[in-house]
Amino acid sequence: MFGDLPLKTFLTSGEVARFLSVSLKTIHRWYHSGLIGGVKAGGSLRIYRDSIVKLVGEKASPAHQ
Repeated sequence: MFGDLPLKTFLTSGEVARFLSVSLKTIHRWYHSGLIGGVKAGGSLRIYRDSIVKLVGEKASPAHQ
């Protein structure tokens, strides 16, 4: 499931966007809303890999009834 997601702690927004098949704008919106975690480093956004694994895991699990 995560074979295409690089094995490093911090991912670029481009790497995350490609993995999730969404736009860079969506990644930045999710970061600013708190849906995914990350940090600004030298003016660039770096996303925590763990936050993407958690996001995908939550979306893949069956809905609670």
